[in-house]
Amino acid sequence: MKTLFPKLLAGLFLSLGSAGGAEPAVLLEETFEQPLSADWHWGLGTWTAQDGVLRAFESGERRHGPVKQRRFAFTEADIRFEFRLEGKASFASFPIDGTRERGHILNFVLGRNAFRIIAHPKKGEHVDLVRETITLADRDWHPVHIVLEGETVTVEFNGRTWTAKHPVVAEPKAGIGFGGESGGPEGEKAGALEFRRLKITAPR
Repeated sequence: MKTLFPKLLAGLFLSLGSAGGAEPAVLLEETFEQPLSADWHWGLGTWTAQDGVLRAFESGERRHGPVKQRRFAFTEADIRFEFRLEGKASFASFPIDGTRERGHILNFVLGRNAFRIIAHPKKGEHVDLVRETITLADRDWHPVHIVLEGETVTVEFNGRTWTAKHPVVAEPKAGIGFGGESGGPEGEKAGALEFRRLKITAPR
């Protein structure tokens, strides 16, 4: 019994230590190695997923930058992805939506010269939680890290961290998306947006 007890105690501490260091649950991960699933249900422009990259550019008669929506229900999350701007593309965006009737809840605008976190307390209403001039480094890929917990949103991007608080952040979400301004109606000749490594986990 004297020999068994220390072994049981050591096993208990090892188990507790492993649980404490467990990785957060993965809620969604997109590799973009294959064509987009039916969960990517609506969009404007031309979108292709291949070799780990989701690429988009403006196309068609409607003069609007590319945008693509994905069904994904959640409330709190730790979100990571990377993007890059090609040619005349001026910004990428990451909108978070409620139901169709609710519309946009949040939007993150990631531009060459500006960064914005936009809240939509009501459909059609816009409130800037963060709006700052930045200089986006001239490099291929730009990592973005967004954490939504309660009414607080924290973003790590371009070597800086921003934190804001608003009741809209705590609302249940029904979808996410990618979008931006790819350079204009000339299509891919003008520019393109690219995204990769989208991973969403539960907050730590």
